[in-house]
Amino acid sequence: MTEKPKTFDVRVLLFREGSEWTALALEMNVRGYGSEPDAAVRDLCEMLAAQVSFAVQMGHPESVWQRAEEKYWQMFEDARRDRFVAEVSGSELPAEPIANIVALPLLALKHRDEWTAARA
Repeated sequence: MTEKPKTFDVRVLLFREGSEWTALALEMNVRGYGSEPDAAVRDLCEMLAAQVSFAVQMGHPESVWQRAEEKYWQMFEDARRDRFVAEVSGSELPAEPIANIVALPLLALKHRDEWTAARA
């Protein structure tokens, strides 16, 4: 029987900075960039997987937990509220910012009572 891969849900705010999209992981204050929202999220997930892997290997997984500035949390909450209102009222969704929750894939293996993580 195959064990389901471990994931961790990360709050991600997507917004434009010039012509490029930025994906910001709010709990970890890590950014990914791309020409489209999906590309920025992929870049962000690669950055997060690398950071988490390194932190776990060094024995300090808590070190990746660095809260983004409050203004980004507020943008996320506003975007979630706006999406909810648009969906229940049948109005058009705002183009940005985009509030998303992304499942970060983690491959966790236990060795000698220690956890290590790697990109799934």
